[in-house]
Amino acid sequence: MRLGGGESWVKWFRTINIAGEELTDQELRNAVYAGSWVSDAKRYFSKNGAPAAKIGSDYLTGSAIRQDYLETAISWISDGNIEVYMSNHQHDASAAPLWQFFQAVITWIDTSFRPTKERKKIMKGVDWGMLYKQFKDKVFDFSEIDNEVKRLILDDDVTKKTGIYPYILTRKEKYLSIRAFTEAQKLAAYERQGGICADCGQHFDLSQMEADHITPWHEGGRTVAENCQMLCKECNRRKSGK
Repeated sequence: MRLGGGESWVKWFRTINIAGEELTDQELRNAVYAGSWVSDAKRYFSKNGAPAAKIGSDYLTGSAIRQDYLETAISWISDGNIEVYMSNHQHDASAAPLWQFFQAVITWIDTSFRPTKERKKIMKGVDWGMLYKQFKDKVFDFSEIDNEVKRLILDDDVTKKTGIYPYILTRKEKYLSIRAFTEAQKLAAYERQGGICADCGQHFDLSQMEADHITPWHEGGRTVAENCQMLCKECNRRKSGK
């Protein structure tokens, strides 16, 4: 049997493994790209009590022994191109560059944000590798960040607390999953406006419109009925920069 690249092998391994214990994607990749590099990488990332677990478990999800920590580290260093990275390094004698990168990310988190035990609860599972690459050279005002974290934790409109740190660094509200207006609030605003888009002034059916904060959330606007207006989809996307 002839198969293509590593991705095809991963699919094949997954197929023949159906009858046995289900393997994680990273366990399958380890089998496909078995070699000196994987063996060395496992020393750092793949055992309970491994070096990666000792310094980074507060920021990682999953299990070391199920290869989740290794998968996260490779994803961080490769911008998500895990299989390409493993293929390129399969026969390397050492995984030290991956381990050094991982240590640098964790050190950056600890020193830049000085998280407390409570803060770490909302830092777990964040794509810290991506943030490290973008902001590792920036000097932060710890007190300013901590105050903003406190405010966002208490903000009921922020439905995804694990997005607080990515938001603070990137200023992209998508990380926070700001609470949406209810269907009742949308209908009330639609009726109040008589179906007229608050931006372009044209009439639309309710299905052709979307709810919008009159005063934007980042300027203090709340997700409440009196702050809801209906815009046609085109106007709303233009306003939101979508």
